[in-house]
Formats: sequence, C-alpha cells, structure tokens
Amino acid sequence: LFNEGQFEMATMCFEKAGDTYREKWARAAGLVATAERAMSSNLEKGNAQLQTASEIYESIGMHEKAATCYIKLGDYKRAGMIYMQKCGASRLEDAGDCFAMTESWSDAADVYFKAKCYTKCFLMCSKGKQLFNLGLQFLQQLEDHLAENSKSLEVSAIRKTYLENCAQHYFVCRDIKHMIHFVKAFSSMDHVRAFLKSRNLVDELFSLEMEKGNFLEAAGMAKHKGDVLLEVDMLEKADMFEDATRLLLLNIIVDSFWSSNSRGWPPKRYAEKEGSLARAKQMAKKVSEGFYSFACLEADALSDMKRSLPSLNCTLLDGRKCENLFVEFIASRLILDVHLQSQTSEYNLELGPGSEDDSSCNDMVARNQISPQTLAYAWNHWKSIIIKVLSHLHHTDGPELNDYEVLYEELCCKYFGLRKDGEDGRYVVLNMNSSWLSNAGRNSLQQDGNRCWLDVLQCHSCAQSFLMNELSSVGLSVLKKLETIVQIYPNPASSYALVRTTLIIKEIANFLEEPEFSMPKSTMKLRSFSALCERRFFELVFLVWRDGATRSLLRILDSPASYCLIADSLGANLRPRNKNLTYGHLGRTTVLLLHAARLDDALISRLLQYLDNDSDWAKFFRHLKRFLDTGVDRSYLIKNFRTALNSTFYDVTWRNELDYISPICYVGLMECLGFLASSYLLQKGCIYGTKSLLLNMLDCRTSKVYLDSCLVSNSSPDPDLEEMTFLSGRFIFDTIMSILRNKNTLRDWVQKTSTPSCSYTAVLLRLVVTLYPLILTHDGLGNCYEATNILLKHGVFKDLPVEFSQKIVRVLQLQMRSRTRGNFRRALADAVAAIGDRMVVMGPPKDIASFQNINADMISTEDLGDVQKVMAILRPEEASSVKEEAALLEKSDGKKNIPKAVPANKVESTSEIDLSDENTPFWDKFGAFQANKEGQKDARVIIQFLRSVVRWMEQAGFTGKLDAQLLEDIRRIRSEFDECIAGMEKTACLTLEDLYSIWGDGENKLQTVISFVSSARASMEEDDRRNVQPQTDRAVEWTGCSDSEPDTGGSNEVEPLKEEAVAAASTSQKAAQKHKGKRKSKKGKGRGRK
Repeated sequence: LFNEGQFEMATMCFEKAGDTYREKWARAAGLVATAERAMSSNLEKGNAQLQTASEIYESIGMHEKAATCYIKLGDYKRAGMIYMQKCGASRLEDAGDCFAMTESWSDAADVYFKAKCYTKCFLMCSKGKQLFNLGLQFLQQLEDHLAENSKSLEVSAIRKTYLENCAQHYFVCRDIKHMIHFVKAFSSMDHVRAFLKSRNLVDELFSLEMEKGNFLEAAGMAKHKGDVLLEVDMLEKADMFEDATRLLLLNIIVDSFWSSNSRGWPPKRYAEKEGSLARAKQMAKKVSEGFYSFACLEADALSDMKRSLPSLNCTLLDGRKCENLFVEFIASRLILDVHLQSQTSEYNLELGPGSEDDSSCNDMVARNQISPQTLAYAWNHWKSIIIKVLSHLHHTDGPELNDYEVLYEELCCKYFGLRKDGEDGRYVVLNMNSSWLSNAGRNSLQQDGNRCWLDVLQCHSCAQSFLMNELSSVGLSVLKKLETIVQIYPNPASSYALVRTTLIIKEIANFLEEPEFSMPKSTMKLRSFSALCERRFFELVFLVWRDGATRSLLRILDSPASYCLIADSLGANLRPRNKNLTYGHLGRTTVLLLHAARLDDALISRLLQYLDNDSDWAKFFRHLKRFLDTGVDRSYLIKNFRTALNSTFYDVTWRNELDYISPICYVGLMECLGFLASSYLLQKGCIYGTKSLLLNMLDCRTSKVYLDSCLVSNSSPDPDLEEMTFLSGRFIFDTIMSILRNKNTLRDWVQKTSTPSCSYTAVLLRLVVTLYPLILTHDGLGNCYEATNILLKHGVFKDLPVEFSQKIVRVLQLQMRSRTRGNFRRALADAVAAIGDRMVVMGPPKDIASFQNINADMISTEDLGDVQKVMAILRPEEASSVKEEAALLEKSDGKKNIPKAVPANKVESTSEIDLSDENTPFWDKFGAFQANKEGQKDARVIIQFLRSVVRWMEQAGFTGKLDAQLLEDIRRIRSEFDECIAGMEKTACLTLEDLYSIWGDGENKLQTVISFVSSARASMEEDDRRNVQPQTDRAVEWTGCSDSEPDTGGSNEVEPLKEEAVAAASTSQKAAQKHKGKRKSKKGKGRGRK
C-alpha cells in the first residue's frame, strides 16, 4: 500500500501493527502527497501539510526527506542546516546550495569548501566584498594541502579566477589598497605583472617588485617610466654596479649639458653633481679596478671642481691612452676654454721653431703655460674628434660598425643623452627638451609616458647639424682670440710666434671654409680673418727675416699655410693702373721664394697672371723656376735678377707708388744677387762678406743650391757667367753709392715704405757693410778709400754707430803709401766686429792661408759645402743645432744640397752675461744689464749689478762724482740684502718688492745709477774721440800685410778729414753732451751735431 501511494491505508496498517516508525513515515508521505495536490488550490493548506510532514520526518530521523519538505516550503536555510548537520558529507554540497538560495554566502562558502566544491565555494566568496578575505583564508588552507589534492590543476584555475575577480572588483572600485592585497596572493609574479600591467598600474607593480626583492625587474620598470635615478637605485640594489655606474654617469652628462637653458656647453653646475659623481666612483669600485679607473676618469672630466691646465691635460692624455673618446672630447674642450678665457697678456709669445710640435705643446701645458701654438693644439685635437664623429654620422648605412665607429657612436650616445632601446633602429632620448634636437627631430619624437624615442637616422641628422654649428662657433671663437694675439706689437722674441699665429689663423679659416664644414653665416667673418692673415703675415715674417732668424723663417715657409698665404696674397696687392703686382709685394714675395726655393707650376702661373709677360720680373721668375727645377742657366738667372732689380730702382718713380719695395727688402735682394754672382769667383780666388750675410745665404735655399753648383770642382769656366758676375757687382756698387749720396731721399724712402720697426740707420749701416766687401771682392769696381772719402763728404758716417764709423774713418788718416787693400781689410774687419758681426773671407785653402793678423773668419771652399763645418767656425756654440734641424730643412722633393738650418743671425745676446764674473769687462756687464729687461725685475741681478758699479767706480776714480748719500745707500742695501739672503731658507727667493722695501724709492735710484754710468761712458768716449791723432806706428803695423798693393788714390786733405771724422763720431746721448759741457778743456773744439 505504501509503495502504491496509498499512504493513509498504509498508516492505519502500520498503526495497527504497532510499527510507530513506519506509521509516521507513511503519515508524512501522505501529507506530502496531499500538500502537492493542494498547493495549486490552497497554498496555505499545502504549506501547513508540508511543514507537518517535515517535522514528522525529522522525528523519525529521515533528515533528507525533511530537508526536501523544507526546500518545497522555501525554507532553504532550514533545509541547508539539516543537510549540513544531519546528512553527512555527501549532502554538504546540497546544504551549500540551500544556503546559496538564501544568499547566506558565508555559510554556503563554508559548506562548499567542506564539500570540496571549490568552484561553488569561491563563487560564494566573490558574492560579497566582506567575504573576499574568507576566500583568501580558504586559499591559504588549500595551499597547505594542495599537494595532497588530486584536483590541483582545477584548484589553480579556480584560485586564479577568484583572485582576479576580487582584485578586479577593487580596481573597479578604485580601492587600490585592497586590490593589492589580493594581487599579492597571485600564485606567480608573472600573473601579478600581467594583471597590473594590463591595467597600467606601474607604480603598484614597482612596489611589489621592490617588496619581493626583484630589483632587476624594478629597474626595468623604472626604465619604462623614464626615471633614470630610480633605475640606478634598483640596479645598485640588484648588485648590477657596472650598469648602475654607467647609467648614473649618463644622467650626470644629460643634466650637465642638456638641462634647462643649457646648450651643450659649458657644463652646467648643480648642487647634486659632485655627490652623484662620488656615488658613481663608489659603485664602480665594487666592479673591478679597471672599471673604477674608467669611472674616475669620466667623473673627473665632468666634475665642477676647478682644475688646473696641467690637470686637464693629464685627463686628456689618460683619455687617449684608455681610448675613452668622450673624456678626450670633454678635456680638449675644457683646455680650449682655458685658452679662450685667458687674457692675451697671459700667452707666451717668446717661442721659437719646434714650439708648435705636439710634444712641445704638451710640455708647455704641463708647466701651466699657454701660447698660440697650445691653443692650436687644443683646437686641432677637439676638431679632429668632431670631424671623425661627423664622418661616422654621415656614413652609418653599413651593415655593422667597426671598432672605431663603435667609439664614435658611443660618444654620440653619451654626449647627446641617448640609450639603446629594445628595438633596433631607434634611441631613447633622455631629455626631450635638449637643444641639440632640431624642430624636425622634436616633431619626430615618439612618446610613451615619460619616455621618448627617436629614429636613429633622425638622431644622427640632429647630432650632425648641432656638431656642425658647434664646430663653426668654436672655430670663430678661436680665430677671435688669435686675432687679438696677432695684433700685438712684435719684438724679436715674439715675432716667430706671431707669424706662426697668422698661419694658424689661415689654417683654421681655410678649414672652416671647406664645403663640408662651411656655414653660410660665417662666410664674411672668415674672409676678414683671411685678409688679416695676409696683411699681418707679410708684416711679421719680414721681422723674422730682418732679424736674421732664418731657421725660424724656413720653419715658417715650410708650412703649407705659409705657401697658401703667399699665393692668396698676390691678387690683393695690385697696382690700380695696370693690375700688376705692386713693387712692394714683388720684393716681399721674391725674398720668401728665394729662401723657400719653392716655385711650383700653380704658383708661378698665378705670379705671371699679375705681371706683364715680357717684364723683367716675369723673366726672372721663369728662370728662377728653371734653375730650381734643373740647376741650369745660372747666367740667365743672374742676368734677369739684376735687370729686375735695376728696373725696379731706376725705372720707377717710387714716390708715386702706393706700395713700393722697402729699402731693407731691396738691400736684402741686392745682397742675395751679390752673393750669387760672387760665388762664381770662388773658383779663382777669395770673396769677402760678413758672418751675418753668409749665415743668411746658407739658409737661403736658392743661394745654397747656387753656391753648391759653383763649388763643383770639375765645373768649366763660363764666360757668360763671368760677365754677369761683374755686371751684377757693378750694378750693386753703383746703386749703393747712388743711395748713399742721397741720404735724405733714403730717409724718405724708409719713411714711406717701411714699418716703424725698420729704421733708417739700420738700412744705412747695411748698405755700407754690403758695399765694402763687394769692392774688395770685385776688381775694378772702385777703391775703398775713395768710397770712404765720398761717404764721409756726404755725412754718411755721422748716422752710423760710433764704434763702426771711428774705425773706418781712421783709415783716411793714413799716409798715402799706407793706404793698401790689406790695411783697409783689417780696418773693415775691426769695424764689423765692433758692431757685433764678423768679417768672413772665403776662398781656396791656399789663398785664405795667406791672410794674417786680421779679425775675420777664414772659410775654405772645401768647408763651404758643409754647413756643419761652417757653423763650427762661425758659431761653435750652436753648431750642434744644425744636425737637429737637418730633417726640417731638407727639401721634400730631394733637390740638391739644400742647406741645413742655422740659428738666428743676430749679435750675441749680452743679456746672458754673468754679472758676477770678475773676468767680464764692466762695460759688457753694463750692456748686459741694460739689455736684460727681465733681469731688471730680479732683486739678485740688481744687487749684483750694483756691486759691479761700485767696484768700477772705485777702480776708475768716479766715487766722488756720484751723490754721496746715494753711494752710501747702495752700500747699505747690498749689506742688508746679503743678510736677508743668509737668513732665509735655501729654497726661498727674495723678490723685487723685498728689495725695494729695504731700499726706499729704489726704482728711481736705480735709474739714477744707470743714467750716471751712461753719462760717464759717453764722456769717456768723447775724450777718446778728441784725442784721435794720426798714428804712424799703426800705419807701420798695417803695412805688414801679405798683399801690400800700391795706393790707388785718396785725398791729401788730412786735417779737414780729421775734423769731419771727429764730427761724425761725436753723436752721443744727451747726458753725454751735458757732461761734456762741464768738462771742456783747452784741447780741440770737438764739433757735434746740435
């Protein structure tokens, strides 16, 4: 009956049977059936029946059926409780379902978790924010037992979904703090990174990476953010010290050169720089010793600490040694800045040949000295780096870079603040506002947050434009500094350096005008610099030539810039009327070309372009080139040289010329012609000259080649050359005599055509010193005594140095029979020696051996071909320098016997005389002290000079003529100064200020002493001149000459000539005139010019 659904009948049966359990079961089943039928018509009744049935089921322990009744009643919670508490584990899921129906999410989740229905469990936990943490607890419990759980894969998927859902919930709610709580529970950092990156939560991810100690990943995130310093911190924490150091240095570079208002130079100072550099060094120390040295080198180059020039040069050399192009680049620019910021007065200009070599420049900079050459050295080094980088940027389309190109690319990346990106073909630009970026480059930037990328080709284009502008700008700054230097008034010590400076200007200007480096905005400025070079070069180079510094001159002429200047100057020195070269520039150019012995096709073509084709000068230049190229046609060379000089002097009205040849230049060319012509006579006998002339001609490459051709032993006589030799001698003699007869015209000529540093007296002396050896060399030109008489009558000797005039004029006091060539030679030799030069006799050994008792140097034809031997005779103290200069002065085309260099042809420097040497005559010491301007600033030198003065005064009896108080002062300060020196350490040095603090008003008193000694000397010389008398014993001595020719003329009016000689020799200083007035005696009436 029960099974057939007849529950009432069944109930009665079980009741009668006394089966209480089944009775209740049947009754409850009947109630359920009745309720189901009544539900549709009477819900309340049906529910009441179900309620009763459920209670009956519970009473008899049929919990599942009771739970079913509760479910039908809608009492899911009651049903769930019955399933959970009464039905065991098998019905836990149903309990969870019931709890879920009542939205008892916590109970449901708990029951599901117990039932291992994890999907439903975490679904319940995700139903409410307050349950998220419960889910985390469940996950933690699962973690502990996951290894034992056969559903581990399923659980992992469930876990991932649940945590993502929770995190997403908080993300949507913008509750990042609670979101991170769930993100941290993700099973892997990859999952964490994917979740946070997809939502652009970079800062949160960075914090998590930091928290978990993933510093390398954190560094990558900092890189992505564009936070360089944060990246450095992370790399340091990750023990990536090398990468951290390089990046920190790069950041310092960017902040130094490209921060706000920075334009790439100079490096910007900022407070944190030195601390950052120290940190970079500290990190580098943890890598290796070699890397630490690298970091220190770059840090020192970037430091704001004030550094000396020697220190900067050491950094430059270290950078070169380590192949660190960036350090070389920075150090060379810093050295340039030192030069550009220094005053012109700080430049050392007293430099000679060789000072422009790299080693010499390095030595100077190491001594903390600067010069135009060191400025050029720094510019050239910096420029060479820029050029190499520009070349690299211009040719970067190859498949891969070689080692050098890698260096140039690294330099670009460092200087411009670029980093390689993960992708090839683009760079990360650390500062998008950098001034090196062009407008086009800035518009091409690709930005991602704080990071900017730029295509490699765009980077190279912008860098190229910037470096081109920088090259031009710095080059013009260097030129402006050199311009201020080259306009300094020259002196013999600085003339070489100043000429070299003009060549440096020319080289730099030419470089900046090259098509690949030229900037249109700089064209006019560069032209003005080139014009300045041409003008100052010829002004200055002739000071070097005039001073006889031929070694310096040849070093200058061997410079390509010098040859370029000569060529370029031609078109700028033309006569307005016919557009031919001016005579002044013809003379200047000829002197330089003769010394250089260089006349290539290009230059002679330009020369002839500015000369009439059949003019004397055009013919001369053609034959000069032929001689230099082949060594033939010597007679034509001499002939055309003479006719060119002749036409220039006799056929031109020089007063009408804007630029006429200067007297000193013209005399120099006549000297060269005379030497060339006279060289032929060495085959027959002796020729005469001076040491200065011979040294100059040996250094003039053209005359040296010509001389060598004349010394060839097997050369046959050449009648044409012999004739040209005599005609040239006659021309020079006539021209000199013509000039000397017209002193006033010579004065005007000097004044109109010469620089202020070239004096009338110097030209006059040179003419006279050229005249006499010429007469002695060429038979038939004239008589030395007659020439002297003519010069005396025209007042020439009045304007010459007294010591020279006195010795020459005295020969006219000889009796007629004593006026021999030999006696005049002796007088001339003594006169030349008196002005600091030496007479030189050249000829075959047998001929020069006959000369005795003459104050001259004898040089045989055998020795003339060997410059070193000649130097050993003329300047033994400097002969060794010839070897050292040999390589410099050899012609590059291998021409025959170009002479080696010799030192400057000057009077021996008196400033080097030791004032303490008792064997040195007092007047030599006095001259040395006057010449030594630097010595007059040295306290010790002044004291030594004063000692010499007092000793001389005591010996000469002058102590009573100097102010007694001043003399006592001198003796006192000598004593006190000696005591000061004795009391000081050996390394100490008393200064000029020390001396003047001891000697009150010492500077004025010193000048008083010098004036007194000068006046005394002038007075003594005046007395000597007054006492000049004909000396028969001297005449007898001169007659002992080996070649006592008969008299050839002269004047018998000895007494008038004597008076004229005295007048000529009486040109003293004003102080001497004053002193003379006080000491007049009854002897003679010495006449001088007033």
